[in-house]
Amino acid sequence: MEFQFDLSHIAHDQIIKIDNSLLPVGYQKEDPELQRMISNVLDKMGVASGIAQELKSPITSAEKLMRSDHILYLMTEQTSPGHFVVVGLLKMGWKKLYLFNKKGSRTEAMVYCLLDFYIHETRQRHGYGIKLMDYMLKDNQIEARQLAVDQPTNKLLQFLWKYFNLSKLVNQGNNFVIFEEFFEDPSEKESANDNRSSGYKSQPTFGRHGAARQQDCMANILYGAKPAEIQNGNGHVDRVEHQQRENKQHQDERHVEVQHHVEVQHHHHVMDEGDGQTSNQAHPKLDIKNFHTQL
Repeated sequence: MEFQFDLSHIAHDQIIKIDNSLLPVGYQKEDPELQRMISNVLDKMGVASGIAQELKSPITSAEKLMRSDHILYLMTEQTSPGHFVVVGLLKMGWKKLYLFNKKGSRTEAMVYCLLDFYIHETRQRHGYGIKLMDYMLKDNQIEARQLAVDQPTNKLLQFLWKYFNLSKLVNQGNNFVIFEEFFEDPSEKESANDNRSSGYKSQPTFGRHGAARQQDCMANILYGAKPAEIQNGNGHVDRVEHQQRENKQHQDERHVEVQHHVEVQHHHHVMDEGDGQTSNQAHPKLDIKNFHTQL
């Protein structure tokens, strides 16, 4: 969108960050003329954004910005020496929202919200939108998944899916949209990627889903391994000790079985002598040394 005034003295960078003073952030002096120019730009761009989104009235204007603590990112482009055009705008602001995750748990939090996003029709599909979004994300040191989006259009949803792989919406019962990834803990996600054999997924950060999951490894249940030992990497030592205990148990069982067999043979021999009877067939001699090989 072209304007009849020169923005070269503030458009040192392609993107200008403007606050509720209607001046670039960090601008050191009062400048009513510059405020008038920026006010004109915001009003016209706000109207164009409202038409593109088929809204009843614009959601961005100079007056609305002055009465808020929102931040507006204005993107410009130099078409010739000393001549600039305004390409797009992105309005952001903090809001206290009640958030519901996909399980229905609710929490109250301050969330950074995307309130208005518009790229002029003559500059769409040329990479301006993702450049403006990336600038805002880096400026606030935030990820796209952490944003709440106010009344997104289908175009904006497709944009977020294309560039940030965000597609699973969580219904909030209001005009704001968040994605399932909003509730992910980055540290848990990185830990799961580093140790793929663990099989554990990241959990939501609040409600009953925030509780630590119980260790369900079958080795822990059968052998009674302590969670602290598993977490400290002593699982191999526990398996060796268990194997030793198992071998000793098998040896004890063989000893008891051999001892029992000897006692039975001795009992039969005593009964035969007590009855005064002689057996026509001699009892086989038991070789204790090699008995266990015959079992």
